[in-house]
Amino acid sequence: LVPLPALPAAAPRLDDESCPPWQNWTEGQEETLRCRARGNPPPRLQCDRDGETFPAMVPHRVTRRHAGTYRCRATNELGTAAKDVTVWVECEWGRGGLGGSGGPGEVLGILGVL
Repeated sequence: LVPLPALPAAAPRLDDESCPPWQNWTEGQEETLRCRARGNPPPRLQCDRDGETFPAMVPHRVTRRHAGTYRCRATNELGTAAKDVTVWVECEWGRGGLGGSGGPGEVLGILGVL
């Protein structure tokens, strides 16, 4: 066996490719908060919204309450990187007791934070 050289140490990084700043989800579907941290040693990633932890890369059944801005932080011994991720939820206005039948032809809306 040939030993592999050690990778150089690197502080955490959250770039747009590994952690897109805008994500569109659909109400009723399984979606994941797509965010992965890069760095060496591998960073620990934590995302939260309104003080509550929300796990990244774990599927969730989407409701309109998922719309909003999540703060993701990646940490290793070389530092911390942080990024805001805004989730928009496409929903049917007729669902959830907001009026309308929710049937075919029901107008779709997008919920999000500006």
